[in-house]
Amino acid sequence: MALILADVGGTNVRFACARGGVIDTALTQRYQNDDYDCFDAALRAYLSHAGVHRLEALTVAVAGPVTGNIARLTNRGWDFDTEKMRVAFGAGRVDLLNDLSALGYALDSLDDRGTETVLEGEVSQNDQRLVIGAGTGFNVSPVLRIGDRTVCLRAEAGLGSLPSRVATLLEAYIDQPPAWVRCAEDAVRGPGLSELHAAATGADKLDARDVITAANAGEAAAVASVETYARMLGAFIHDLRLLYMPSGGIFLAGSVVRGLLSSPARDVFVGTLREPPTVKQSMPPLPVSVITQDEAALLGCLAYSKAVV
Repeated sequence: MALILADVGGTNVRFACARGGVIDTALTQRYQNDDYDCFDAALRAYLSHAGVHRLEALTVAVAGPVTGNIARLTNRGWDFDTEKMRVAFGAGRVDLLNDLSALGYALDSLDDRGTETVLEGEVSQNDQRLVIGAGTGFNVSPVLRIGDRTVCLRAEAGLGSLPSRVATLLEAYIDQPPAWVRCAEDAVRGPGLSELHAAATGADKLDARDVITAANAGEAAAVASVETYARMLGAFIHDLRLLYMPSGGIFLAGSVVRGLLSSPARDVFVGTLREPPTVKQSMPPLPVSVITQDEAALLGCLAYSKAVV
């Protein structure tokens, strides 16, 4: 009997197999979503690869809203229903959670090799932390420590309105309202950097990774776009700090964040985080770290699965 873990993002899905509460690292696999019509097809391919025929349980982290036993991938038309998956795959139990919540459940399993400090700061309490993810999409997960239990609250911060301080930075850079921004995540996720750079330069859209690569090569227009994005993301993080008061620190995740931190805009980003988040009250910088372990969400799925047994 095996516990199957899945981390479903907008671009990739990662799978792992755990037995006896331990992940078999030799069976951890990543698949491109474009190669499959639905999650079930990707899961069947993985089970065949791993040689798994009987499922004890299935725990799936989804980059999208989770409501009860139903979830939908925000940036791709994949649907998830725990009862349908339980029947289809003969699993004893199927659990769904948001992908940022999975990272929140992983925090207590990560060591120094799984995180990198971005900004030193003062921890007043460790009972409340915040995970912020910027990649294909954008979302947060408030992480509460209650006694000996970790609880991650659901949120969809990326689908809310764009904060005014972020909008001001964006419109000042492109000198016009951003037509592509319908909600907050449209500005601060990876495709938002692509749109930002295209609007500022009048050139064809590049993938966010290509914009960052060009900035790393010293291309002035790309540097300007990445630095503006860094200020926007830093400003949004200040709003999120005030909303969620994560006295135990902020943890960043996602491909765009990691690319940004390896670019010339790192100092701009960290400098923005050092600024006071509000003019009304003096607040010292909070510690900010980036999650560097690719399998962190799978560790979170495992921790969650253990907690709900």
